[in-house]
Amino acid sequence: MRAMAEPKKWPLLGMMLGVGALVAALYLQISKDWFPCPLCILQRYAYIITAFGFLGLVCFPRFGATGKTLALLTGLGVLAGLGVAVYHVWVLSNPLQTCGVDPLQNTLNALPWVQLWPNMFVADGLCTAEYPPFFGLSLPMWSALGFVGQGVLLVLGSKRRRMFTGSW
Repeated sequence: MRAMAEPKKWPLLGMMLGVGALVAALYLQISKDWFPCPLCILQRYAYIITAFGFLGLVCFPRFGATGKTLALLTGLGVLAGLGVAVYHVWVLSNPLQTCGVDPLQNTLNALPWVQLWPNMFVADGLCTAEYPPFFGLSLPMWSALGFVGQGVLLVLGSKRRRMFTGSW
């Protein structure tokens, strides 16, 4: 019984990390008026993708073809989110650069689901906006750490699945 519950622990933690990052982003946006830029919105999309990927891995505890596909898509979401977060850190450290506010912001804000949940998906901030750091790190640095954490949980979950189910 314990062997069956063990493989679900890592994907569940990965899903909770993604949802927690989204909740924290919404909290800072609503309570402190820290408006998300286009790069922030792209990171939110990546966290949504990874959270749903981890949820799928929780629902499909055996690593058959569905599990492999979910793990691959979740891994791609982690890598994409990490790439955007690292680029966002670079933009903040090079204030003369921009994140493409005009074309990227217009494209993101024109997506059909943006009207359904504007607080989550509307990009109306600047990527170079300086917000106070949390424990010495900027928000994109925390986001990058979150994606690294999800990547570690995905690898740990994959190793545990192989060990307990005998398949990958």
